[in-house]
Amino acid sequence: MSELLTPFELRSALMPLASVTQKKKGTILFRRGEEGIGVFLVFRGKVNLRLDGRASVYPCRTLGSGSILGLPATLSGGTYSLQAEVSEDAELGFVSRQDLLELLAKDTKLCLEVMNMLGKEITSTRLALVSHKAKKSHASRNGG
Repeated sequence: MSELLTPFELRSALMPLASVTQKKKGTILFRRGEEGIGVFLVFRGKVNLRLDGRASVYPCRTLGSGSILGLPATLSGGTYSLQAEVSEDAELGFVSRQDLLELLAKDTKLCLEVMNMLGKEITSTRLALVSHKAKKSHASRNGG
């Protein structure tokens, strides 16, 4: 879970730009394939990231306070690659793509923080997929 925690300096810079909102359990923040219009900061509560409910392909990840969601799609201008669903009533901050890009354009140190976060996320995702595949393979060999 720690790979998506927002470094203090980046979080501090994003907070004044964030529109704070309360979301109930079950609320979908974004779906896979939707345009990446911004990031969500988790202030309180939990959010599940999954690949359209297909746990057999990509294991569900639960993220809590201090996490950031939607960063790759928001930066690239592409679409969200996962679905984000509130799993425990949450307080979130939303920062638009434009506001995020303007902030990063002004501060190269924050850009490096974001690049570091993305690198950790890629590594973590690969490890999660390998681990999930190994567990699935082990279960099939053992008749489970």
